[in-house]
Amino acid sequence: MKTSRPITTVTTLGAVAALALSLAGCASGPGSAGGASSETPRPAATDTAASPSASPSTTAPAPSPGPAVASIPTDCTDIVDAATYASTMGDTPLNDPDFFTGQTGQLQPSPAPEGADPGEVVQAATQLTCGWRDPRADITGLFVDVATVDSATASSYPAWLADPAAAQSELRNGVVYDCTDRLGGTVCQYSRVEEQYGTTSAETVLVRDDVVVSVTQSNYPTDDLLGAIVTRIWG
Repeated sequence: MKTSRPITTVTTLGAVAALALSLAGCASGPGSAGGASSETPRPAATDTAASPSASPSTTAPAPSPGPAVASIPTDCTDIVDAATYASTMGDTPLNDPDFFTGQTGQLQPSPAPEGADPGEVVQAATQLTCGWRDPRADITGLFVDVATVDSATASSYPAWLADPAAAQSELRNGVVYDCTDRLGGTVCQYSRVEEQYGTTSAETVLVRDDVVVSVTQSNYPTDDLLGAIVTRIWG
């Protein structure tokens, strides 16, 4: 709030006296020449802190960015950036009909059956399924599935994957997952060695917001593929 200052009134007599002193100073001041001072008057110092025009900054702080919103790709070739796709999937056949007997690519989600467990709900909600596999290979392949589920399923799915009792589900085949919080959500993973081939198979599941991303790979090593998928979906 601006503070009112008292107005000082200068009397006529005071003004005359001040004028006389000023003229006397001009006539006899040091360095005078022809009665005029050669010294340039200096402006009065200004106290910015005490000036009524100085006020605290009222600039509002920049708003913090909101949470990233998922954008699900509609094409398997758009699941990661072009450079990652070239280095990871390369020329491996995508959704080859000689191997895949069901529908691939963008899917239309369907309602889960009554009494379905979380795995069956996720399977029914899958909206993109992709497979990179050469039909001439015995076991080598990479598979990615993306589903959007309800919040209740998203909350319960990691615990279901990590539950040994639930591992008897037909979809689980006895597999128990290890789950940790990372990549903005919960990541559950298992791996095993295929005895017949001596190769490694693994599945990694990310549950973030209401999106479930599943990456299954058999004898198909990758370098932070899930991280690249996260960047593509959540930016």
